Amino acid sequence: MQSAGYALSMPDQRGTSRRRDSVHGHPLRDALLTLIDRDGTTTSTLAARELGESTGACSFHLRRLEEFGVIEPVPEMLGRGKPWRRVSSTQASLNRELEDVAYATWLAERQSEGEDFAFSEVVALTEGQLIELRARLLRVLRDFTGAQPAPQTTATAVVIRAFPLRG
Repeated sequence: MQSAGYALSMPDQRGTSRRRDSVHGHPLRDALLTLIDRDGTTTSTLAARELGESTGACSFHLRRLEEFGVIEPVPEMLGRGKPWRRVSSTQASLNRELEDVAYATWLAERQSEGEDFAFSEVVALTEGQLIELRARLLRVLRDFTGAQPAPQTTATAVVIRAFPLRG
C-alpha cells in the first residue's frame, strides 16, 4: 500500500537496484527512518498514523530495523507504546573500539588458551537466511539480558557482527 505519507521517504531505489541492502530496500523502512530522523523518535502507533499504514506493519518493520542495528528502543521508555530512536553511528564506532581494546586486554591477561571463545566464520547465506541468523542470535542473546545478575557473574562482552561481504 503506497500512501501519501510516503512522501517522507527517500526516493524509491528499487528500479536501479533490486535491493541495495535490507535496511534501505523497503519503502516503509525508508519512511520510518526518515520519520525518526525528522522527529528524533517514533512509535508504531505514531508512525502508522503519519504514514497511513497499520500499526502492525510499522511495528514489524521497526523491529526489523532494530535487528539490523539501525534503531533501538528508547531505554527509559519501554512498554507497550515504546518509542524507537536511531543508534548513533558515533556510539556504534565507540562501542567497537571499546570492545576491541577490552578484548585485546583480556587476551593479554587470560590464564590459558582455553579461555578464548572467539571465533568467526564466512558462510554463504541468502538475504533471508542472514535476516533469520540475526534474529536467532538476537533471541539467544536476549535470553541472557534483562534479568537480575546472579551472584558470581561477571559483565561479559558479547560481540556479534553478521553482514554481507562485498567485492
